[in-house]
Amino acid sequence: MNILKPIASSASRRAIGKASSELGAELDALVAPAMAQGLHFEGLPLALALLERKGLQRLKKLVFNPPSLAALRSRAAKVEFIAEGPLPPELLLEPAAKMLPMYTQSVDYALCKSCRLCIEVCPKRVYTDDGFGKPYTVRRDEECTGELQCGQCVAICPERAIVLKMVDPMHASTVFVQLENPYAAVEARRLAGADFEVSNPLASDEELQIEGALPEDLLGAHRLLDEAGFHPVLELAGTPTHFVDARDPQADLAAWAKENGRSPEKVGEALRALYAALPGIAGLRQGKYAFDTLIHRLIDEAVHPGINLKSRSGAELAKNILEECREPHIYLGAKSRPIGGLLPPGTSTAWKTPYGNEVPAYRHMEKCLGPECALCVTHCPEGNGGETSAIRMIPLVPLGTIPALVRGHRAYLLKLDGSHAKTEQLEDLSGRQAFTFEVNPDYCKACGICIACCPHDVIEPEPRSFDMGEAL
Repeated sequence: MNILKPIASSASRRAIGKASSELGAELDALVAPAMAQGLHFEGLPLALALLERKGLQRLKKLVFNPPSLAALRSRAAKVEFIAEGPLPPELLLEPAAKMLPMYTQSVDYALCKSCRLCIEVCPKRVYTDDGFGKPYTVRRDEECTGELQCGQCVAICPERAIVLKMVDPMHASTVFVQLENPYAAVEARRLAGADFEVSNPLASDEELQIEGALPEDLLGAHRLLDEAGFHPVLELAGTPTHFVDARDPQADLAAWAKENGRSPEKVGEALRALYAALPGIAGLRQGKYAFDTLIHRLIDEAVHPGINLKSRSGAELAKNILEECREPHIYLGAKSRPIGGLLPPGTSTAWKTPYGNEVPAYRHMEKCLGPECALCVTHCPEGNGGETSAIRMIPLVPLGTIPALVRGHRAYLLKLDGSHAKTEQLEDLSGRQAFTFEVNPDYCKACGICIACCPHDVIEPEPRSFDMGEAL
């Protein structure tokens, strides 16, 4: 098997744990016949470093068997292994295939009128002047992001002399296999002892495991749920509260039922059915769950129709509802403090002081390169993308899938963390918004640097709104 070697980097200094030779040999034996059938694999060094025995078994079940390979080939010709969260520097190195050109630019020099518009408009500096106003034949093809994502050279050429072509149709569609990342859990535990915000128990993202049946007594059930990492958040009188911390959960449920026009008996029945079925539902994650939405849906979709949540179909229904009610935001309370907990001398009076008449607004997200550019985030003098920054980029999909999505390619996601039980459950990310930007007007100083540095004119200024009534 020919695995593309990662590009050498002087940043690689730390040794990492290597996969056992037995696991590596097994993975080689699985990949070789799949490649012979026409599938191309990328990210194999990452898979070799992160895979453990349990992950390899899931890989055999979801990828390396005849029905699964047929299902993958029907969707894509390329499979790429990715991982989320912190990784050692050695595993952050890109394979050589990432540096190969994905698009070529065909220029009809018989039509070209030496206007230089393509050279000036290209945000990635793909073209250079040949000395006569025409694009030089030697170009930076590896920087081209294609017509779907950019295509400014094609659009601006008055003679329609430029055509962008994909080098290999293989890149048009990719199945991304997301590996479990043990380094992420280790890093979270390391940070937990150093920062009170990171030590928040709701920050865990491990698999939910409940040993044995839950007691019928709600206080006893909540004690076990809290230890297992299941954190239901119930809104009472407009205030989100941790339901597992309730001193009188029955009274809280009755108050919630009255506020939301629900029968207390039906609310109690839905909760008892959920807690009875919860230990038998596999693949759930620890974290926050919006209990308001959860109870409403259980009453409407399970209690009224008379569905038994312990049955196979009922457990599948409960799992789907729970996954949709899981909150992606893991922190509660104020933002993390600055590094060291101190502000530079003389700046405390200006920190978080909104002044200036305009703030940035992201109006043309379809043209944004996201993490491949991120100049607006890195150039912002207010925080550089951290918790207290004026501009933060928020990924809506795994980071490894974003380059394919911003180029308009088809992308599928298959997770090995247990959330996908079979190959057909892989997620189709094609056409989905890959990321968004969060602008905090309290930190923005209206300097305009983000607008000036954006190569695609994604950002436009909009008047700052001082709605103190809403803020209060």
